[in-house]
Amino acid sequence: MFSRRVVCMTSTEGGKSPSSTSPPAPSKSNTTFSKENGAQSDGPREVVVDENIGGFCSISPRNGRRLELSLQEKESLFLDAVQAYFRGSPILSNAEFDALKEELTWQGSDVISLERDEFRFLDAAKAYERGNAIMSDEEFDKLKNKLMNQGSFVAIQRGPRCSIKRQITFSDVITDKRRTFALYLPAGLLMSLFWLSFSYELTPLHQVDPVISLILGSPIIVLASRFLTGLVVPEAEIMVGDCPSCGRRTHVLFGNVLNQTGFQDNADVKCDKCKAKLKVDRSSNRMILLAEGN
Repeated sequence: MFSRRVVCMTSTEGGKSPSSTSPPAPSKSNTTFSKENGAQSDGPREVVVDENIGGFCSISPRNGRRLELSLQEKESLFLDAVQAYFRGSPILSNAEFDALKEELTWQGSDVISLERDEFRFLDAAKAYERGNAIMSDEEFDKLKNKLMNQGSFVAIQRGPRCSIKRQITFSDVITDKRRTFALYLPAGLLMSLFWLSFSYELTPLHQVDPVISLILGSPIIVLASRFLTGLVVPEAEIMVGDCPSCGRRTHVLFGNVLNQTGFQDNADVKCDKCKAKLKVDRSSNRMILLAEGN
């Protein structure tokens, strides 16, 4: 057996106090003692130590038992620790931070792989909720759109939301990469067949396995597929989002089809389920509810 440092969150009636580190449990006892920060107490309160609980826990104010933090609580503590570090006032030591990161890794959390811009976005969102905005609306929207275009999960929120300030009901839209990729499949299949015929008849590749021939010709196939698809649907992009009225997944195609002019920056569409009138803003990645449907 080896001793380890235990980081606990001491619960109070008003909430949770900042994280603190308690010493390792004595080898001949299974109890430690802790005082609530800022609370009146006649003596030390017994904290029941359960060795099956991981290093990060909360202390029950009723019976003093250590309870394991939920995954959401650990992720919140991790984000607070990273943001505090960027502000120059760390709340966890390097050892405590590494232990927390290791626990989140074993639990399959995605927050440990966040980039700096994603932490900035989360920090700005939390500050705005507290009524202490740290960046302007324009900067926040620009950062959010950047993260959404990168496919960051922290900037993408499913379902409708209301903006009291702007008096609108909206939901986020993102590029449907699968459907956009599917636009290139017909040209890709056509060029693959053409390449196999061409390489077999007119090049020394007729003695090569067809799979290897396709691999060797893949750069030409990809370029030709993009060119042919661009002739039919130039600069096409399929975006998807939830209808702000009923939540139905709604797809919108931006771009022209042959000589027919399609949606460019904005699209006025109807939900195929509730028939609500919607406006999709390509630049802000938002689907705005204009009128309720049936």
